[in-house]
Amino acid sequence: LVNAFSSLSIAAPAKAAGLGFKKAVAAFVPAPAARVSASRAVFTVEAKQNKKARTIQSRNERLYNKMRKSEITTRMKKVFLKASALGEQEACSEEEIGDLEKLISEATKAVDKAIAKGVLHKNTGARRKSRMSKYKQELRRSKGLLTA
Repeated sequence: LVNAFSSLSIAAPAKAAGLGFKKAVAAFVPAPAARVSASRAVFTVEAKQNKKARTIQSRNERLYNKMRKSEITTRMKKVFLKASALGEQEACSEEEIGDLEKLISEATKAVDKAIAKGVLHKNTGARRKSRMSKYKQELRRSKGLLTA
């Protein structure tokens, strides 16, 4: 060590000024080479590996979220098609409204699951559930089945 520091001048170079003692010394002394023993392999995670893993993970998450959203869209579409079909009929019974309510409950369950998993925001889920129940109420009102 004495030989390493003997060639150094006392004045710090302009680049190392104000860096602190450790950084100033690190500017003069080269970093030791990494040693790998034959008996023990060292595993280092490089940024490239993290990037690949993150890419795969985000792709899987995106497909999962897409599947959930697609399920919700399909179920809501079934509700809206059933409601519009019942609206076009001249008369509909409570049983047909019950079938519509069953479809609405299935769609609501899918929306609630998506909210719980973080796929949908809670306000988005509430808006979609409200929209389905609004269709049902308008149908009941138009057919004279709404009781107060």
